[in-house]
Amino acid sequence: MIWLAGLKGIPPSLYEAAELDGAGGWQKFRNVTIPMLTPTIFFNLVMGVIGAMQTFGEAYVMTKGGPMNSTLFFNFYLFDHAFQNFRMGYASALAWVLFILILALTALVVKSSAAWVYYEGERN
Repeated sequence: MIWLAGLKGIPPSLYEAAELDGAGGWQKFRNVTIPMLTPTIFFNLVMGVIGAMQTFGEAYVMTKGGPMNSTLFFNFYLFDHAFQNFRMGYASALAWVLFILILALTALVVKSSAAWVYYEGERN
């Protein structure tokens, strides 16, 4: 839905202008569609990073850590220490580490966005 909304937000006049300039399908995609979708790409990248760092359900439901802890994700490790071993202080510290890691990765993506995200109204 987010991708469709991003695609619908691209003004048709940009495609018309590219066509008048002699752009083919690939050139329109590369020079109009991708730059106009960068805010959507940015949003999905941030949400994907946050979501990837919170993987828990799959490992818990399917393997409960798996053979020899092969599917022991960070969140499952945190859960295990909190609710299986009852080491709440350690689990709380792990949660803070997870928070700081997610914050740092999100800040890195936001900081880098000035170089590659295009907003239609901004001027350079």
